[in-house]
Amino acid sequence: MNDILLNVLSVTVSAVVVPVIGFLGYKLTQWLNLKVKDDKAKTLLNRANEIVLDAARTVFQTYVEALKKEGSFDAKAQEVALGKAKAIVLSELTEELKSFVADNYGDLMAWVTNAIEASIYKLKN
Repeated sequence: MNDILLNVLSVTVSAVVVPVIGFLGYKLTQWLNLKVKDDKAKTLLNRANEIVLDAARTVFQTYVEALKKEGSFDAKAQEVALGKAKAIVLSELTEELKSFVADNYGDLMAWVTNAIEASIYKLKN
């Protein structure tokens, strides 16, 4: 009787438990891959945003502030300031960051422009 019970238990474990363990291992691998991908994306996005914010601060400190003191910060000067900030951002973004932004947000230049304008808003407020 014990042999029969052991055989039934062995077959049950082989038929049910082993596939469940395999499935759980697969799900764990999927979750870990997603977590790693999300962490990397978060790191890349944070770095890109830091570059944009630093560029906006630099242009404000070196260009905008002086023009505001003179009272000559007009629409044309705003365009020049935006161009300077874009140039700084594009020179500091690595190819990996450029690819990440393009893959996840579309047009790199549109993202840079929007990110700079958002950074300026944050700095003002």
